[in-house]
Amino acid sequence: MNVHSAVWRSISRLQYLYPNEVSQICQRIGIPPSLLAGHNLTLPLTLFLNFFIEAEDIFDNDLVSISYARMAQIRPNYSEILGMISLYSPNLIESFNLVNSYINLELDGIDISLIQKTSVVNIRFVANASIEHASLYENLCMSIFATFIQSMHHPINKLTTKTTTNQATSVVRSLFHCPIEFKANHTAIILTNEVSLKQNPTANPKLISLLEIMAKEKISQQANKGNIVNRLEDIYNSYEDHYNNINISETSNLLGVSVNTLRRKLSKRKTTFRQTLNNFKLKKAKSMLASNYSAKRVAYSLGYTEPSAFVRWFINQAKQTPKEYKKEVARQ
Repeated sequence: MNVHSAVWRSISRLQYLYPNEVSQICQRIGIPPSLLAGHNLTLPLTLFLNFFIEAEDIFDNDLVSISYARMAQIRPNYSEILGMISLYSPNLIESFNLVNSYINLELDGIDISLIQKTSVVNIRFVANASIEHASLYENLCMSIFATFIQSMHHPINKLTTKTTTNQATSVVRSLFHCPIEFKANHTAIILTNEVSLKQNPTANPKLISLLEIMAKEKISQQANKGNIVNRLEDIYNSYEDHYNNINISETSNLLGVSVNTLRRKLSKRKTTFRQTLNNFKLKKAKSMLASNYSAKRVAYSLGYTEPSAFVRWFINQAKQTPKEYKKEVARQ
């Protein structure tokens, strides 16, 4: 199970606001902070949850999972399609129905349901039973939705969560300006019916139709198993000048698959892990050489301790020397 680009970019926002804390968390869970800048990042759900397990200690706050969307100052536009759908839907009920249709764009292993009663609407979050820290995941999803709702200036009646807290009640109430019920039997956002059906003055049916088309296209792209090479390159990019540290074991873990599964997927693409890494490094090397960097500078940037080793590798890959390649680029 994985979480995708928009969710990780919300953590990038947290990184922008709290760089030291997020760097410490990344160090603890074993990922480079630069990884969060990936534009099409998909990482294992376990890594996402481990981030917030460590965040409780780093921020000395056992309600980080509930308050994180507010901490990161997330607004609907920060979560791309899902947030835009929320922002421009006619009302919250319609927004929920649209967002829930495409929730698997960004989140795996969560079921979000809306229960409409006489006077209130109950939006519940139920994580897959196989998820190790299910209540933590439910809190995080609730946090995103609650921030969406508040950013549209809709009051929340109450939040319920299965977890407990050591924080003062007054601090707890201020998170979303509403009471929070702890040790409840479900995780939910509770709104009045009046609020949930209130007409949205910014509603835009044409934009919603366009966003639906975009969402369907994105679903289709994610279903396409052929994007494994692009996902690998996103991870390679995060290593910056330390490409020599890349290995298949760590990379497969970041992708949320086993080493054998990764090899099998690459085999279907008629390539190997080593070939994808060499192709990636060759593109980097050619780009730097074309920008008039010296072979020595390129060698160190790619993680080679000896420029001569880089030259031998480049000749093997490009069938020409770095100097010959630079001359070819100059002629063109």
